[in-house]
Amino acid sequence: MTRIAVTGANGFVGRHVVGHAAAAGYEVAGVVRSESAAKVVRECGGDPVQLVGRDPEALVRALDGCRAVVHLAQVGAERGGQTYGAVNVGFTERVLEDCRHAGVPRVLYFSGLGVARYGMSPRCSNDYFLSKLAAETILFRSGLEGVVFRPSFVVGPGDAFVGTMLRAMEGGEVERPGGGLYRMQPIAVADAARAVLAAVERPTDAFPIVFDLVGPEAVPYARLLERLARVAQGLGRKADLRVREVPLDEADRRAREGGFHGMLPDELDCLLCDEVSDPVPLAALLGRPLTPLDDALAEAVRAT
Repeated sequence: MTRIAVTGANGFVGRHVVGHAAAAGYEVAGVVRSESAAKVVRECGGDPVQLVGRDPEALVRALDGCRAVVHLAQVGAERGGQTYGAVNVGFTERVLEDCRHAGVPRVLYFSGLGVARYGMSPRCSNDYFLSKLAAETILFRSGLEGVVFRPSFVVGPGDAFVGTMLRAMEGGEVERPGGGLYRMQPIAVADAARAVLAAVERPTDAFPIVFDLVGPEAVPYARLLERLARVAQGLGRKADLRVREVPLDEADRRAREGGFHGMLPDELDCLLCDEVSDPVPLAALLGRPLTPLDDALAEAVRAT
């Protein structure tokens, strides 16, 4: 039985990776930091490995015998004392070093769509994207078999985006930053999880090693909200889309001063960055067409 490890295994994508891997017959070590997170891993079919205290060998032991590590333990904003330097860069360095010590040959890393345009696009040139770029570079220099996924928005059962938008619609108003012409390319979380497993099984010399984790359709944010409302209504949900446009400078100010609907500046940049890509390489990795956008939204709505 092939063994893999997943860091951040209790997170949204992590839970689905663990569940799909366990269902496919993998032995899955879910690396977490709390008992509540360990419970989530068990419920998904994985074996939790809880990192407690400062035991320097704990992660090495967790990785023992693994074919690959799926590294998802990252932060999208600096909150609660967590920094990009410590988590996105520093913990990635630790994972790679411990992979070498444990003899794990392959690391699958989740970065961010837009990393390749750092320094070219203002919304992609913040500290978050820089930390992702730094972590990618560390992986590529590590000597390990690295595969990088650069996700757009990932949607499906348990995602934050669909749940937040449905609550706003049910509450009577959705605040939309700007005109909503910036595009998004949501991918179904099931496709993301299956892409991970396909990458675990790829031959060592397979190319490419960087995949933009995007869905089959790029849509302006304003149209995405309309599509979500229509899908939700078709499933019997109250989802009357009434939009209040918030000027971008106001949205940026609110993000700096504590959060625009919970989004700090770097998170708002990810929404507004207008990054899309070619889905063909990912579909080729999966060996099948990607899940249509409306189907992915419907799965998320049913679970909300």
